[in-house]
Amino acid sequence: MNAPRRADYGIDAPMVLRRFLVLGLAGLTGAAFLCFFGVRWLRPSLAISIAISLLSSGLSLIVCGGAMLWGSKVGKLRLAARLVEGLGLRGDELVLDVGCGHGLMLVAAAKKLSQGKAIGIDLWQTEDQAGNSAEATLANAHLEGVASRVELRTGDARELPFGQNAVDVVVSSWALHNIYDRAGRERAIREIARVLKPGGRAGIIDIRHAEEYADLLRSLDFEVERRGKSFVFVIPSQSFIAKKRAPNQ
Repeated sequence: MNAPRRADYGIDAPMVLRRFLVLGLAGLTGAAFLCFFGVRWLRPSLAISIAISLLSSGLSLIVCGGAMLWGSKVGKLRLAARLVEGLGLRGDELVLDVGCGHGLMLVAAAKKLSQGKAIGIDLWQTEDQAGNSAEATLANAHLEGVASRVELRTGDARELPFGQNAVDVVVSSWALHNIYDRAGRERAIREIARVLKPGGRAGIIDIRHAEEYADLLRSLDFEVERRGKSFVFVIPSQSFIAKKRAPNQ
């Protein structure tokens, strides 16, 4: 009998992972070549010294690649699940996943909904996540048994197709850093703030710029609760939950 299919939430930064592994293997191959053949053309001490450097670099790159692969397949699932759990969903909310990719947080949120809906929006760029497509995300929703509570749209985080105060909860995981200019990231955060209802919550995980997002949300009258750093990838990830204050607060 065939084993049942499992949801696949994609390999993040596939080109970076490929470079780590290819360069790491090249370093190991070069080290082996020098140990066996380099002494014919170089002084033994020099050949061994270069081989040790190549071996050390190659192993380091392979370890980094392995860490990224573990993060994509295991670590990010655990971290996303913890953050969604911390949102305390009632079950009747409208949840928006900004840059949903294969639906990691989208599906995790949909599992908490009994009467609500989870909407995922993405530009479906495969350079950011291998095999990224609306079809792959919908397939994951079906495999996880939440397709009836999930809706997908194509759109840009910097111009969300929702009205003001339209959604109860926004989530986003390892997506906003793919907007490379700071002005664009700020626009995306302002869009998240705009579409959230007063009292609504945003749960965000990202590398590099999470503090930047948190500071901007504080300036927009959000209460921000840091959830700490996590090393699910080579670059540390930071997460937080931000609550939009109601006008009378």
